[in-house]
Amino acid sequence: MCTVSNMTVLDDHMAEILLSPAQVLAAVADIERRSALLALAVRRLETSGEYATGGAVSINAWLREHARMTTQRAGELVSNGRFLDTYPAFAQAAVAGTLSGSQIDIARRLNRHKYATALAAHQTELVDLLATADITVTAKLVDHWRKCADAVADDDPAPGLEPVCELMFGRTLDNELHGALNLHDAAATEFEKAINNAITHGGDDETRSLAERQGDALFDIAAFFNKNHDGNGTPRHHPSVSLSADISTVTTNLPEGVNDDTQQPMSPACTATYLCDCKIHVILREADTNPAKFGVSTYSVPRSLFRKIAARDGGCRFPGCNRPVRFTDAHHIHHWQHGGPTEYHNLLLLCSRHHHYVHQQRLIVKLEPNGTAHFTWHHGQHRHTKPRGAPPTRPAQPSSSG
Repeated sequence: MCTVSNMTVLDDHMAEILLSPAQVLAAVADIERRSALLALAVRRLETSGEYATGGAVSINAWLREHARMTTQRAGELVSNGRFLDTYPAFAQAAVAGTLSGSQIDIARRLNRHKYATALAAHQTELVDLLATADITVTAKLVDHWRKCADAVADDDPAPGLEPVCELMFGRTLDNELHGALNLHDAAATEFEKAINNAITHGGDDETRSLAERQGDALFDIAAFFNKNHDGNGTPRHHPSVSLSADISTVTTNLPEGVNDDTQQPMSPACTATYLCDCKIHVILREADTNPAKFGVSTYSVPRSLFRKIAARDGGCRFPGCNRPVRFTDAHHIHHWQHGGPTEYHNLLLLCSRHHHYVHQQRLIVKLEPNGTAHFTWHHGQHRHTKPRGAPPTRPAQPSSSG
Protein backbone atom coordinates (compact mmCIF):
# COMPACT_ATOMS: atom_id res chain seq x y z
CA MET A 1 0.00 0.00 0.00
CA CYS A 2 1.47 3.35 -1.09
CA THR A 3 1.34 6.45 1.06
CA VAL A 4 1.13 9.69 -0.93
CA SER A 5 2.64 12.68 0.83
CA ASN A 6 0.64 15.90 0.81
CA MET A 7 3.81 17.95 1.21
CA THR A 8 4.65 20.17 -1.75
CA VAL A 9 7.51 22.42 -2.70
CA LEU A 10 5.41 25.34 -1.49
CA ASP A 11 5.21 23.81 1.96
CA ASP A 12 9.00 23.91 2.16
CA HIS A 13 8.91 27.67 1.54
CA MET A 14 5.93 28.59 3.65
CA ALA A 15 8.08 30.75 5.93
CA GLU A 16 8.93 32.88 2.89
CA ILE A 17 5.29 33.14 1.85
CA LEU A 18 3.64 34.00 5.17
CA LEU A 19 5.16 37.47 5.46
CA SER A 20 3.94 40.56 7.21
CA PRO A 21 3.31 43.72 5.16
CA ALA A 22 6.65 45.13 6.30
CA GLN A 23 8.41 41.93 5.31
CA VAL A 24 6.77 41.97 1.86
CA LEU A 25 7.99 45.54 1.28
CA ALA A 26 11.49 44.58 2.36
CA ALA A 27 11.43 41.57 0.02
CA VAL A 28 10.27 43.73 -2.89
CA ALA A 29 13.05 46.24 -2.24
CA ASP A 30 15.60 43.43 -2.12
CA ILE A 31 14.35 41.92 -5.39
CA GLU A 32 14.51 45.30 -7.13
CA ARG A 33 18.05 45.92 -5.92
CA ARG A 34 19.05 42.50 -7.17
CA SER A 35 17.27 43.18 -10.47
CA ALA A 36 19.39 46.31 -10.94
CA LEU A 37 22.55 44.30 -10.33
CA LEU A 38 21.32 41.64 -12.76
CA ALA A 39 20.66 44.29 -15.42
CA LEU A 40 24.21 45.60 -15.00
CA ALA A 41 25.54 42.03 -15.19
CA VAL A 42 23.65 41.48 -18.45
CA ARG A 43 25.09 44.75 -19.76
CA ARG A 44 28.59 43.55 -18.91
CA LEU A 45 27.92 40.31 -20.81
CA GLU A 46 26.64 42.31 -23.77
CA THR A 47 29.69 44.57 -23.95
CA SER A 48 32.16 41.73 -23.41
CA GLY A 49 30.56 39.49 -26.03
CA GLU A 50 30.91 36.43 -23.79
CA TYR A 51 27.32 35.40 -24.48
CA ALA A 52 28.22 34.77 -28.16
CA THR A 53 30.46 31.78 -27.43
CA GLY A 54 27.39 29.55 -27.61
CA GLY A 55 26.34 30.88 -31.01
CA ALA A 56 23.76 33.51 -29.98
CA VAL A 57 23.62 36.44 -32.39
CA SER A 58 22.53 38.98 -29.73
CA ILE A 59 22.22 39.26 -25.97
CA ASN A 60 18.41 39.32 -26.38
CA ALA A 61 18.48 36.06 -28.34
CA TRP A 62 20.75 34.52 -25.72
CA LEU A 63 18.32 35.44 -22.93
CA ARG A 64 15.36 34.09 -24.89
CA GLU A 65 17.09 30.77 -25.49
CA HIS A 66 18.94 30.16 -22.24
CA ALA A 67 16.84 32.07 -19.71
CA ARG A 68 13.53 31.20 -21.43
CA MET A 69 12.53 34.86 -21.48
CA THR A 70 9.97 36.42 -23.77
CA THR A 71 11.20 38.97 -26.29
CA GLN A 72 9.57 41.75 -24.24
CA ARG A 73 11.11 40.72 -20.92
CA ALA A 74 14.56 40.21 -22.41
CA GLY A 75 14.33 43.61 -24.11
CA GLU A 76 13.37 45.32 -20.85
CA LEU A 77 16.27 43.73 -18.97
CA VAL A 78 18.77 44.68 -21.66
CA SER A 79 17.42 48.24 -21.92
CA ASN A 80 17.56 48.63 -18.16
CA GLY A 81 21.18 47.50 -18.08
CA ARG A 82 22.14 49.93 -20.85
CA PHE A 83 20.43 52.82 -19.05
CA LEU A 84 22.05 52.10 -15.69
CA ASP A 85 25.44 51.60 -17.32
CA THR A 86 25.15 54.97 -19.09
CA TYR A 87 23.97 56.97 -16.07
CA PRO A 88 25.83 55.93 -12.88
CA ALA A 89 23.75 58.15 -10.57
CA PHE A 90 20.66 56.11 -11.47
CA ALA A 91 22.63 52.86 -11.16
CA GLN A 92 23.78 53.75 -7.65
CA ALA A 93 20.25 54.78 -6.66
CA ALA A 94 18.80 51.52 -8.01
CA VAL A 95 21.37 49.31 -6.26
CA ALA A 96 21.05 51.24 -3.00
CA GLY A 97 17.26 51.10 -3.11
CA THR A 98 16.94 54.88 -3.24
CA LEU A 99 14.81 54.52 -6.38
CA SER A 100 12.40 51.66 -7.02
CA GLY A 101 12.48 49.51 -10.11
CA SER A 102 9.35 51.19 -11.42
CA GLN A 103 10.91 54.63 -10.93
CA ILE A 104 13.91 53.48 -12.97
CA ASP A 105 11.50 52.26 -15.69
CA ILE A 106 9.91 55.71 -15.83
CA ALA A 107 13.25 57.52 -15.86
CA ARG A 108 14.40 55.22 -18.67
CA ARG A 109 11.96 57.06 -20.95
CA LEU A 110 14.60 59.80 -21.04
CA ASN A 111 17.19 57.41 -22.47
CA ARG A 112 17.19 59.06 -25.88
CA HIS A 113 20.02 60.55 -27.85
CA LYS A 114 18.49 64.04 -27.81
CA TYR A 115 18.56 64.11 -23.97
CA ALA A 116 21.91 62.37 -23.47
CA THR A 117 24.07 65.43 -22.81
CA ALA A 118 21.57 67.16 -20.50
CA LEU A 119 20.73 63.98 -18.60
CA ALA A 120 24.40 63.14 -18.07
CA ALA A 121 24.95 66.63 -16.63
CA HIS A 122 21.87 66.69 -14.39
CA GLN A 123 21.36 63.02 -13.47
CA THR A 124 22.33 63.51 -9.81
CA GLU A 125 19.87 66.38 -9.33
CA LEU A 126 17.09 64.39 -10.98
CA VAL A 127 17.78 61.35 -8.81
CA ASP A 128 17.60 63.55 -5.71
CA LEU A 129 14.20 64.89 -6.83
CA LEU A 130 12.82 61.41 -7.48
CA ALA A 131 14.18 59.90 -4.25
CA THR A 132 11.32 61.25 -2.12
CA ALA A 133 8.58 61.01 -4.78
CA ASP A 134 5.86 58.39 -5.10
CA ILE A 135 5.24 56.71 -8.46
CA THR A 136 2.66 59.28 -9.62
CA VAL A 137 4.88 62.26 -8.80
CA THR A 138 7.83 60.46 -10.38
CA ALA A 139 6.00 60.27 -13.69
CA LYS A 140 5.10 63.99 -13.48
CA LEU A 141 8.67 65.03 -12.60
CA VAL A 142 10.17 63.00 -15.44
CA ASP A 143 7.62 64.41 -17.90
CA HIS A 144 8.36 67.97 -16.68
CA TRP A 145 12.10 67.40 -17.08
CA ARG A 146 11.53 66.10 -20.60
CA LYS A 147 9.47 69.15 -21.59
CA CYS A 148 12.13 71.50 -20.22
CA ALA A 149 14.83 69.63 -22.15
CA ASP A 150 12.75 69.85 -25.33
CA ALA A 151 12.26 73.59 -24.83
CA VAL A 152 15.99 74.15 -24.45
CA ALA A 153 16.64 72.16 -27.60
CA ASP A 154 13.94 74.06 -29.53
CA ASP A 155 15.31 77.44 -28.39
CA ASP A 156 18.87 76.67 -29.42
CA PRO A 157 19.67 79.52 -31.87
CA ALA A 158 22.62 77.75 -33.44
CA PRO A 159 21.78 74.16 -34.29
CA GLY A 160 24.71 72.07 -35.36
CA LEU A 161 25.32 70.99 -38.90
CA GLU A 162 23.74 67.77 -40.08
CA PRO A 163 26.06 64.92 -39.07
CA VAL A 164 28.07 63.42 -41.88
CA CYS A 165 28.57 59.77 -42.73
CA GLU A 166 31.63 58.82 -44.72
CA LEU A 167 32.52 55.56 -46.45
CA MET A 168 35.64 55.13 -48.55
CA PHE A 169 36.54 51.90 -50.27
CA GLY A 170 38.26 50.52 -53.31
CA ARG A 171 39.50 47.33 -54.90
CA THR A 172 43.11 46.28 -54.44
CA LEU A 173 45.27 44.45 -56.97
CA ASP A 174 44.26 41.11 -55.43
CA ASN A 175 40.59 42.00 -56.15
CA GLU A 176 39.67 42.45 -52.48
CA LEU A 177 37.77 45.44 -51.15
CA HIS A 178 39.39 47.60 -48.48
CA GLY A 179 38.20 50.83 -46.96
CA ALA A 180 37.25 52.89 -43.93
CA LEU A 181 34.04 54.35 -42.58
CA ASN A 182 33.10 57.16 -40.21
CA LEU A 183 29.50 57.13 -38.97
CA HIS A 184 27.66 59.53 -36.68
CA ASP A 185 25.78 58.12 -33.71
CA ALA A 186 22.44 57.40 -35.40
CA ALA A 187 24.05 55.75 -38.40
CA ALA A 188 26.48 53.87 -36.16
CA THR A 189 23.59 52.57 -34.09
CA GLU A 190 21.78 51.30 -37.18
CA PHE A 191 25.00 49.78 -38.52
CA GLU A 192 25.79 48.02 -35.25
CA LYS A 193 22.24 46.72 -34.98
CA ALA A 194 22.33 45.40 -38.54
CA ILE A 195 25.62 43.61 -37.90
CA ASN A 196 24.33 42.16 -34.62
CA ASN A 197 21.16 40.97 -36.35
CA ALA A 198 23.06 39.40 -39.22
CA ILE A 199 26.04 37.88 -37.40
CA THR A 200 26.07 34.10 -37.08
CA HIS A 201 28.01 31.51 -35.15
CA GLY A 202 28.99 28.10 -36.46
CA GLY A 203 28.68 26.34 -33.13
CA ASP A 204 31.38 23.92 -32.00
CA ASP A 205 32.91 23.97 -35.49
CA GLU A 206 33.25 27.76 -35.60
CA THR A 207 36.75 28.86 -36.61
CA ARG A 208 36.07 32.46 -37.67
CA SER A 209 37.28 35.35 -35.56
CA LEU A 210 34.84 38.06 -34.47
CA ALA A 211 36.19 40.31 -37.24
CA GLU A 212 35.58 37.59 -39.83
CA ARG A 213 32.08 36.91 -38.51
CA GLN A 214 31.27 40.63 -38.69
CA GLY A 215 32.64 40.74 -42.23
CA ASP A 216 30.43 37.81 -43.23
CA ALA A 217 27.47 39.57 -41.61
CA LEU A 218 28.09 42.64 -43.79
CA PHE A 219 28.21 40.32 -46.81
CA ASP A 220 24.80 38.91 -45.85
CA ILE A 221 23.32 42.37 -45.30
CA ALA A 222 24.43 43.56 -48.74
CA ALA A 223 23.12 40.39 -50.41
CA PHE A 224 19.81 40.69 -48.57
CA PHE A 225 19.33 44.31 -49.59
CA ASN A 226 20.11 43.55 -53.24
CA LYS A 227 17.46 40.84 -53.24
CA ASN A 228 14.74 42.81 -51.45
CA HIS A 229 15.22 46.53 -51.95
CA ASP A 230 12.54 47.02 -54.61
CA GLY A 231 9.82 44.74 -53.37
CA ASN A 232 7.84 43.45 -50.44
CA GLY A 233 10.51 41.24 -48.95
CA THR A 234 10.31 38.23 -51.23
CA PRO A 235 13.70 36.92 -52.28
CA ARG A 236 13.06 36.81 -56.03
CA HIS A 237 14.16 40.28 -57.14
CA HIS A 238 16.87 39.37 -59.63
CA PRO A 239 19.45 40.33 -60.56
CA SER A 240 21.20 41.49 -57.42
CA VAL A 241 24.44 41.50 -59.43
CA SER A 242 24.59 41.94 -63.17
CA LEU A 243 27.27 39.93 -64.94
CA SER A 244 28.15 38.92 -68.48
CA ALA A 245 29.35 35.43 -69.29
CA ASP A 246 30.41 33.85 -72.57
CA ILE A 247 28.33 30.75 -73.32
CA SER A 248 31.47 28.94 -74.47
CA THR A 249 32.89 29.06 -70.93
CA VAL A 250 29.69 28.69 -68.91
CA THR A 251 29.55 24.91 -69.31
CA THR A 252 33.14 24.41 -68.12
CA ASN A 253 34.43 23.95 -64.57
CA LEU A 254 35.82 27.49 -64.70
CA PRO A 255 33.01 29.72 -65.99
CA GLU A 256 34.20 33.23 -66.79
CA GLY A 257 32.09 36.21 -65.87
CA VAL A 258 32.48 39.99 -65.77
CA ASN A 259 30.74 42.25 -63.25
CA ASP A 260 28.79 44.67 -65.47
CA ASP A 261 28.87 47.40 -62.80
CA THR A 262 32.65 47.48 -62.40
CA GLN A 263 33.77 45.72 -65.58
CA GLN A 264 36.03 43.60 -63.39
CA PRO A 265 36.38 39.84 -63.94
CA MET A 266 34.70 37.61 -61.38
CA SER A 267 36.17 34.41 -60.03
CA PRO A 268 34.83 31.17 -61.56
CA ALA A 269 33.26 30.13 -58.23
CA CYS A 270 31.53 33.50 -57.90
CA THR A 271 30.27 33.29 -61.48
CA ALA A 272 29.00 29.74 -60.96
CA THR A 273 27.16 30.79 -57.79
CA TYR A 274 25.24 33.53 -59.53
CA LEU A 275 24.42 31.27 -62.48
CA CYS A 276 22.71 28.85 -60.07
CA ASP A 277 19.76 31.12 -59.42
CA CYS A 278 19.39 34.21 -61.56
CA LYS A 279 17.44 36.00 -64.26
CA ILE A 280 19.01 35.34 -67.64
CA HIS A 281 19.03 37.66 -70.65
CA VAL A 282 20.43 36.13 -73.83
CA ILE A 283 22.37 38.64 -75.93
CA LEU A 284 23.44 37.67 -79.44
CA ARG A 285 26.50 39.58 -80.64
CA GLU A 286 27.96 40.34 -84.04
CA ALA A 287 31.50 39.32 -84.92
CA ASP A 288 32.72 42.71 -83.67
CA THR A 289 31.02 41.97 -80.28
CA ASN A 290 28.30 44.61 -80.77
CA PRO A 291 24.90 43.40 -79.52
CA ALA A 292 22.64 42.21 -82.32
CA LYS A 293 19.66 40.91 -80.34
CA PHE A 294 18.51 41.11 -76.73
CA GLY A 295 16.43 38.12 -75.67
CA VAL A 296 13.50 37.96 -73.27
CA SER A 297 14.56 37.35 -69.69
CA THR A 298 13.93 33.98 -68.07
CA TYR A 299 14.49 32.67 -64.54
CA SER A 300 16.96 29.85 -64.10
CA VAL A 301 14.68 28.81 -61.18
CA PRO A 302 11.00 29.65 -61.79
CA ARG A 303 9.21 31.42 -58.96
CA SER A 304 6.68 28.63 -58.46
CA LEU A 305 9.48 26.06 -58.14
CA PHE A 306 11.37 28.27 -55.69
CA ARG A 307 8.29 28.51 -53.47
CA LYS A 308 7.99 24.72 -53.50
CA ILE A 309 11.63 24.32 -52.45
CA ALA A 310 11.21 27.01 -49.79
CA ALA A 311 8.22 25.14 -48.34
CA ARG A 312 10.46 22.10 -47.92
CA ASP A 313 13.75 23.66 -46.78
CA GLY A 314 12.49 26.57 -44.67
CA GLY A 315 15.78 28.48 -45.10
CA CYS A 316 19.47 27.86 -45.67
CA ARG A 317 20.27 24.14 -45.56
CA PHE A 318 23.98 24.51 -44.77
CA PRO A 319 24.80 22.78 -41.46
CA GLY A 320 24.47 25.14 -38.52
CA CYS A 321 22.99 28.04 -40.52
CA ASN A 322 19.61 29.47 -39.45
CA ARG A 323 19.13 31.99 -42.26
CA PRO A 324 15.42 32.21 -43.26
CA VAL A 325 14.12 31.88 -46.81
CA ARG A 326 14.41 35.57 -47.63
CA PHE A 327 18.22 35.34 -47.39
CA THR A 328 18.55 32.40 -49.74
CA ASP A 329 19.23 31.36 -53.33
CA ALA A 330 18.32 28.07 -54.98
CA HIS A 331 21.47 25.99 -55.45
CA HIS A 332 21.72 23.40 -58.25
CA ILE A 333 23.18 20.29 -56.64
CA HIS A 334 24.26 19.01 -60.05
CA HIS A 335 25.44 22.39 -61.33
CA TRP A 336 23.24 24.16 -63.82
CA GLN A 337 26.12 25.02 -66.13
CA HIS A 338 27.00 21.32 -66.30
CA GLY A 339 23.54 20.35 -67.41
CA GLY A 340 21.97 19.89 -63.98
CA PRO A 341 18.19 20.00 -64.24
CA THR A 342 16.20 22.81 -62.70
CA GLU A 343 13.98 20.41 -60.83
CA TYR A 344 12.80 19.95 -57.27
CA HIS A 345 15.11 17.02 -56.49
CA ASN A 346 18.19 18.90 -57.76
CA LEU A 347 17.69 22.15 -55.83
CA LEU A 348 18.08 23.26 -52.23
CA LEU A 349 18.26 26.63 -50.52
CA LEU A 350 21.54 28.22 -49.40
CA CYS A 351 22.13 31.72 -48.04
CA SER A 352 24.41 33.87 -50.18
CA ARG A 353 27.49 33.30 -48.01
CA HIS A 354 27.13 29.53 -47.88
CA HIS A 355 26.12 29.38 -51.54
CA HIS A 356 29.43 30.98 -52.48
CA TYR A 357 31.24 28.75 -49.99
CA VAL A 358 29.81 25.54 -51.48
CA HIS A 359 31.01 26.58 -54.94
CA GLN A 360 34.39 27.83 -53.74
CA GLN A 361 35.13 24.64 -51.78
CA ARG A 362 33.50 22.41 -54.40
CA LEU A 363 31.58 20.57 -51.73
CA ILE A 364 29.81 17.38 -52.72
CA VAL A 365 26.12 17.83 -51.96
CA LYS A 366 23.52 15.07 -52.04
CA LEU A 367 19.80 15.29 -51.35
CA GLU A 368 17.81 12.29 -50.20
CA PRO A 369 14.15 11.81 -51.18
CA ASN A 370 13.13 12.59 -47.58
CA GLY A 371 14.83 16.00 -47.84
CA THR A 372 17.98 15.20 -45.84
CA ALA A 373 20.93 17.10 -47.33
CA HIS A 374 24.48 15.74 -47.10
CA PHE A 375 27.57 17.95 -47.40
CA THR A 376 30.97 16.34 -47.92
CA TRP A 377 34.30 18.13 -48.05
CA HIS A 378 37.16 16.81 -50.19
CA HIS A 379 39.23 16.03 -47.09
CA GLY A 380 36.45 13.69 -45.91
CA GLN A 381 34.45 15.75 -43.42
CA HIS A 382 30.73 15.07 -43.67
CA ARG A 383 27.71 16.82 -42.21
CA HIS A 384 24.01 16.66 -42.91
CA THR A 385 20.84 18.66 -42.23
CA LYS A 386 17.12 17.92 -42.12
CA PRO A 387 14.53 20.10 -43.88
CA ARG A 388 12.86 22.57 -41.53
CA GLY A 389 10.13 24.03 -43.71
CA ALA A 390 7.33 21.64 -42.79
CA PRO A 391 4.85 23.02 -40.26
CA PRO A 392 5.23 21.70 -36.71
CA THR A 393 3.11 18.73 -35.77
CA ARG A 394 1.38 18.29 -32.45
CA PRO A 395 3.05 15.59 -30.36
CA ALA A 396 1.01 12.46 -29.89
CA GLN A 397 -0.98 12.48 -26.68
CA PRO A 398 -0.68 9.42 -24.44
CA SER A 399 -3.78 7.34 -24.51
CA SER A 400 -5.72 7.26 -21.29
CA SER A 401 -6.53 3.88 -19.83
CA GLY A 402 -9.84 3.29 -18.23
